[in-house]
Amino acid sequence: MRKFTCLMIVGAVLSISAPALAESRAVNISFGSIGGALDNDALRTIRQVIGFAVGTGTVDKFIVYSPRNGSPIPIEGGLSACVEAGFGISNTKFNAVIKELRSIKPQPGTFYNIEPTASCQLK
Repeated sequence: MRKFTCLMIVGAVLSISAPALAESRAVNISFGSIGGALDNDALRTIRQVIGFAVGTGTVDKFIVYSPRNGSPIPIEGGLSACVEAGFGISNTKFNAVIKELRSIKPQPGTFYNIEPTASCQLK
């Protein structure tokens, strides 16, 4: 009976933590101007971090929502995108990419948001 109770507790813990792991497998990225000049150096760094993550297989899915051909392009420029962890990539590797993205600090006049999401979806 004691083994069964332990098994039930472990199963409950794993079932609670599984959705939490799924939520951290992708992030939405928003980067743009709030009226001033866009920090192009920070934008270039974001693109380099994502490009390296795609090149090493840490990120399998990279979807750019804006700018996109056929849709309105903000005058100031910027980026709206999503990156998703690669198949079989550990949370540690993907979290390192997120940490690197979060370490980028744009100049005043530029907003930069990184929000976790379950997966990247075409809009």
